Amino acid sequence: MQKAQQEFGFSDREISLIRYSFTLLFYEVSKLILFSIFFYITDCFFEFMFALIPLLILRCRNGGIHVKTYWGCFALSFIYLYLCVKILPAYLQLPNWGIFTILIICACVNFIIGPTSLARKKEKDRKYKHNARLQTFIFIILILLLIVLPATSAHAMISFWTLVLHTLQMAITPKLKEVKYHEKLG
Repeated sequence: MQKAQQEFGFSDREISLIRYSFTLLFYEVSKLILFSIFFYITDCFFEFMFALIPLLILRCRNGGIHVKTYWGCFALSFIYLYLCVKILPAYLQLPNWGIFTILIICACVNFIIGPTSLARKKEKDRKYKHNARLQTFIFIILILLLIVLPATSAHAMISFWTLVLHTLQMAITPKLKEVKYHEKLG
């Protein structure tokens, strides 16, 4: 890194941001690889993808709960994905009207709350928030359409539960943020 710093004239701050970016990229890719291996070995890789893709789309646009350590994030993400792929679709069967009602509630919660994060960062501008909310709403409608198509209903339920868990953590993020802020004040 020192050679790059000297050759391109990067400041110490820029070098630390580059290191942070590479570390973050390594952490995220390593988690995806480990999760993929686990779900492949357990013959649930295709189902895993029906949870992973909506999760990535929702998290990238709407944020949510973040854990400070790699292993904490790994554990929370694994539990989240395992619940969406193996537990919730198998043990919680809902009637269509219940699914539809929950999706409407999820759309409203994501639209009203999102995007959010536990970090006390500068708030996103109005246009960003509007676009994130609109994309979330459209995404929820697409999941609803997947659910009404009988050929993909088992896989759509995985996406449905991914959305429900994402919405739950979105709903509690503002309260966690408030608690975290008050703890810092002492």
